[in-house]
Amino acid sequence: MIAALVTALLAALIGIGALRVRGLLLAISTFAFAHASTQYIFRRPILTSNLRQRIPFNRTDVFGIDLDSQRSMYYLCLAVLVVLLIVIGRLRRSPVGWSTIAVRDNPEAAAAYTINPTRVKLRSFAFAGAIAGLSGGLLLGVTEGIAVPVVRYFTLNDSLTLLGGVVIGGIGSTIGAVLGAMWVIGLPFYFPGNSIAPLLTSSVGLLVLLLYFPGGFAQIGYRARDAILTWLDRRMRPAPTISTTSVPESLGKRHPARVNDDGPVVRTENVTVRFGGNVAVDGISMEVRSGEIVGLIGTNGAGKSTLMNAIGGFVPSTGIVEIFGTDVSRVSPPRRARLGLGRTFQQATLFPELTVRETFQVALEARGRSSLAATAVGWPTTVTRQRRHRAAADDLIDFLGLGRYADDYVANLSTGTRRIVELGGLLALQAEVLCMDEPTAGIAQKETEAFGPLIVEIRRELDASILIIEHDMPLITGISNRIYCLEAGRVIAEGGPISVRDNPLVVASYLGTNETAIARSGDGAS
Repeated sequence: MIAALVTALLAALIGIGALRVRGLLLAISTFAFAHASTQYIFRRPILTSNLRQRIPFNRTDVFGIDLDSQRSMYYLCLAVLVVLLIVIGRLRRSPVGWSTIAVRDNPEAAAAYTINPTRVKLRSFAFAGAIAGLSGGLLLGVTEGIAVPVVRYFTLNDSLTLLGGVVIGGIGSTIGAVLGAMWVIGLPFYFPGNSIAPLLTSSVGLLVLLLYFPGGFAQIGYRARDAILTWLDRRMRPAPTISTTSVPESLGKRHPARVNDDGPVVRTENVTVRFGGNVAVDGISMEVRSGEIVGLIGTNGAGKSTLMNAIGGFVPSTGIVEIFGTDVSRVSPPRRARLGLGRTFQQATLFPELTVRETFQVALEARGRSSLAATAVGWPTTVTRQRRHRAAADDLIDFLGLGRYADDYVANLSTGTRRIVELGGLLALQAEVLCMDEPTAGIAQKETEAFGPLIVEIRRELDASILIIEHDMPLITGISNRIYCLEAGRVIAEGGPISVRDNPLVVASYLGTNETAIARSGDGAS
């Protein structure tokens, strides 16, 4: 246990330095530490003195079970493995695991769901380090002391072998890691004189597997499972589609009252955003009042999304940003989200490796977050909260008519359906200020026309205010109470939809002189 705690702390310290990188660069940074360990740390006198002597380690007993024999140690290691698989499996199927996947897939959207990406990453590093430390302690027990650790154990080749096993078994699958280890380690062990076994467990075998089954052995198993379930589903009667016409009570309003309901819910004063020498937002002051739908229009590159990112805290800025009268200019995105600021993004990527139900449950965690330790042990209050969130997610799915997509991965959804899921996430968050970045981007015109009434309905149900970026002029003029038009990072027009549409600066900068386009922009969406 001491080894697990020390290694967890060390992994968290390494994680602090690796927070700014993702993907392949993150793997390289951890490999760099492994290389530094083998070449420098493990060669320090405190670890290498008297190399010819074994490190003394006396086996004792665990819960009265004598560990004097290798067989006893084997059963202990097997028991620890089973317990770890159960715990990791429980975490993977819980909001703790889904939040971790959300941060990995899309840290910006995760922050908009009140998740702190830094905390989640460090927690993951520490948890993985604890497992590694526990495994190292067991290894010491198996070997009864390590003669030359820098030569025999923990080399870069060991890390590469471990990585190969995870990839072959299936990244993201608990049982896949076990299958990968059995393949990479077990195959050469049981066939020591076979020249084909090393090829199957590395190089050629790994290449063939990645070409045809990039998800590893787990993908093969999932495909077989899905084929069986699809076959069974076709033999059964279709399940009735459940839908509701009103927002369920489980998704009621988050804050019954605000002290400044009569004032602006969002206010910016002289907000400026610079990227090097480029000024993307140049001293913008604006406000969104309670119950309003405020539109942001302008050409591409005018600074609309950058301004919205500054309001959400996703880019560094100067000036003042207030949400419900609270200065949040130096506050992180998750804390702004907890104040009631909801956000949708232009790409609508969300979390590709989560299902619709899991995405909603991640958002519902904003009402009460589950801890890793309580989830791992199945603490009763945590289990009750998670069941309540699942019921609320099911209610939300029924309300939005997403029943047929409930267990589909977000990556497999059409753009229009992902937009609906985004709006559902705002309902789950009970957001009171909705910042929507081109919610109709990438969807058909017919779907765009239906989005106007839907946005108005969402605003009414949440009793919220909306700041929306949109290029579809009939939609934006039909639903907005006021509009700001931006050009080169500055506001060039502000006011009611019609007055802004007819403003000569807006016509020259954004609408152009095409009479058909100007006339069409007067056709309201509601």
